[in-house]
Amino acid sequence: MKNRISYFVMWCFAMLPLAAGSQAIKNGAKETLELANKVQQQILQCSHKADLIDQQIIDREVLFLRFNNENINQLLQSKKVLNDGQVKVLNTFRTSVNRCRSLSSQFPLVSMSDLYQKYYQQIDQIYDGLIEKKMTIGEANRKKMKLLEETQSKWSAIEDSIRKNNAAQ
Repeated sequence: MKNRISYFVMWCFAMLPLAAGSQAIKNGAKETLELANKVQQQILQCSHKADLIDQQIIDREVLFLRFNNENINQLLQSKKVLNDGQVKVLNTFRTSVNRCRSLSSQFPLVSMSDLYQKYYQQIDQIYDGLIEKKMTIGEANRKKMKLLEETQSKWSAIEDSIRKNNAAQ
């Protein structure tokens, strides 16, 4: 009997950090989501600081930056590769928005930061394919569309997990 009590006490102490973590999620789910939203807004604001003319050229001729882009269908179907001027603009744009990537380390959960890092790696592959003329504008836009859909789905799953952990507490 004494052994059982000892094991039970040890088990309780072993589970204490897990319970404390669960409580932090319960009490902090709203705060976690708010902080994540704040970081996303900072990344977006930083990205908007790229040269406006470059953004307009990229959005109109190379890669959609807005889902409500009036040229999105044309971009998705284009069989053209970038010309030298578009390569230059894409390189300038890329350099400008790359400075915003470090903000993703401020996400409250590692899974959120990891998701953004994976997105950045994959969008870099798209940029490289365009710059090296190994990919058409249409192919790049279709890959970007798919990447955004996958990333959004994974982001929603992370948010749902936070909410479920909160509800289960």
